[in-house]
Amino acid sequence: MPPRPAGPGASLRAALALGLLLGFYLPALLLLVAVAALDVVLARGTFTVVTVEGCLGSLAVAWCVLRVVVLGRRPREGREGPPGLSLTPREQPELWEHVRRLAEQVRTRPPAEIRIVPGAVAMVREDARWLGLVPGERRLFLGVALLLGLPEAELDAVLGHELGHHAHHDTRLSPLMAALRGRLAHTVGTLEERAAREEAEERAEFAAKAARRRAEGRPPPLKRGGTRGPDHYLALLFTAYTKLCLRLTEAVGRREEYAADLVAARIAGPAVTAAALRRVLALQAADELYLNHYALLGWDAGLLPPEGQFYGGFALLLADGTRRAQLTALAREPLPKEPAEDRSPYASHPPTADRIRALESIPGDGRAPAAVRRPATALLRTPDRLLAGLEQATLSTEALSKRRVPWAELPWRARRETYAREAAPLLAAMAGLTGAPAAPGAVALRHLLDLLDHGLLRELAARLPRSEQAARSSGRAAREFARTALRSALRPLALLAALETGLCRWELCWAGPPVRRSAPAWFTEDLPKALDLAVAEPAVTAPLRTLLLRGSAHGPLDGTGPAPHTLA
Repeated sequence: MPPRPAGPGASLRAALALGLLLGFYLPALLLLVAVAALDVVLARGTFTVVTVEGCLGSLAVAWCVLRVVVLGRRPREGREGPPGLSLTPREQPELWEHVRRLAEQVRTRPPAEIRIVPGAVAMVREDARWLGLVPGERRLFLGVALLLGLPEAELDAVLGHELGHHAHHDTRLSPLMAALRGRLAHTVGTLEERAAREEAEERAEFAAKAARRRAEGRPPPLKRGGTRGPDHYLALLFTAYTKLCLRLTEAVGRREEYAADLVAARIAGPAVTAAALRRVLALQAADELYLNHYALLGWDAGLLPPEGQFYGGFALLLADGTRRAQLTALAREPLPKEPAEDRSPYASHPPTADRIRALESIPGDGRAPAAVRRPATALLRTPDRLLAGLEQATLSTEALSKRRVPWAELPWRARRETYAREAAPLLAAMAGLTGAPAAPGAVALRHLLDLLDHGLLRELAARLPRSEQAARSSGRAAREFARTALRSALRPLALLAALETGLCRWELCWAGPPVRRSAPAWFTEDLPKALDLAVAEPAVTAPLRTLLLRGSAHGPLDGTGPAPHTLA
């Protein structure tokens, strides 16, 4: 596949964007002209009721059209870009010097701001004015996952691509393109919402009228299809225009991506640029895995990793040998070729597989691969402080208020909070029965087993939340419901005690599932039967006491006995 041409020049792209933006008002203008012409025709005839109705109808249509123009004037969005941590040349001189040197190679003006943002993304913006004729301040947004996961050479390819957008003046037209797309999307969305609301009101009015007629003993009105208001047809008109605009502008955008790839290939080499595209895809998948299953592991328990590790822990995931091999294999997998019929004409970027094939078709420049692959983090000073600052700049107030715990403690502390939450109804029932609140854990379990030994099973079960069916039951069914409810509440309390004594282990695992859950074989085998005996009538609590509180009778509590089994 030969390299793609750079596409139309900046002047033609600006003219296209401006023409499409002005064309936003053309349908409204044509409709107003048509309505005015209709009024003129009606005014020339005899003044009748039909003439009055026609004039009133034209006024209604004109109002709807003018309202469309007003809808397009949505509130102006800020130009600040995604939230992140702005880096000054004094704080990160090596990174700034590196970006400036690359800008010189690309022959373009360097950015005025470098901002580190979450994720495996990179983008540039320019606050150009006067439809892109006057250049403005440039900003570079660099994802922290790219800094942690890319070698320096592949980061150069990413930066070369983004600076290539500056060199081709793509970013000077971005505000104009964004204004066009945003205005159209806002207008169409509002029109569709109004049309749907009008149809819903009409259906509700018809249903109310039918109900009144039935209450009066009269047959309901004949069912008829809902009428379509002006907003519905205006939405269809502007939806068609929006699709036309997107097809034209996104086609230009896809050519801009190919052109920026050629700049990156000139800076870093075609092979390195293709490798960077592959690795960025793999890093995006790895970053999603890390955030959802590691960084947020203790969220529901009110816990977060240590300061600076909410994003920085991604480096620990990448440092694991198994994960590193998986990431390398994922980056080397051949990307499927998307059939032409499945490609959306509204996509802003061409398929990555096509971009890689275009880069691989470029003749090699004879550049030898670097003998030492320096990580991109070598460009950073005090990365730990940078990662901590990024958390302060991007995390919500709720997130920043959560307690920070070491990685090694995060899984079992999070599980402890979950067990404590599940055991809360049982602890509340105990407190209501005895008048003495108890903290979740082994002490509370011992106290509960004492109550069961005294035959207070039904009294405890009666204080637990019950379903409607359980509340209506009686006799043997009521006793079974009580035993089942008590057993369900007893299990998390027993597991919580086992967690505290070390019988159950919840450990962090970077190589496979995020949490490795294990317990001695004798514990997992005997626990169900011990729970059944504890809630029997009469209660037999000795097996559960022995299992949890005197576990040495079966095996050592430090987990060095029989091989652990996965804990269900």
